[in-house]
Amino acid sequence: MQNPNDKIFSGYRGFTKSVQIYTRPGPIIVDENCFSFQFTNVGSTVASIDDMVIFPSATPATAIGDSRTISGHEGDLYLGSMNLKFTGAVVNPGVEIVQLSYTGPTKLKSI
Repeated sequence: MQNPNDKIFSGYRGFTKSVQIYTRPGPIIVDENCFSFQFTNVGSTVASIDDMVIFPSATPATAIGDSRTISGHEGDLYLGSMNLKFTGAVVNPGVEIVQLSYTGPTKLKSI
């Protein structure tokens, strides 16, 4: 049974989304306060992000390729770096990277 003196809190934390398409190998710019990434191969070349392989679609003109997501727990921030590579015959490379980033502190209210 819940103690009537205990408070229950409800809250939220604001976040923003950024979407970028990379067509060249190299470092990925990580947004400040980023906590989640989604990588989608939108080209026709095999790509890898820190050795995590993302295959292209078997039919690139009609469908997107593999997609992977990396996310932390509530309040976690990604503090590392990432590097994008393309392998094999590099024809029409493209990786869409979606980043979610916190915009401020958690806001709580007693309910």
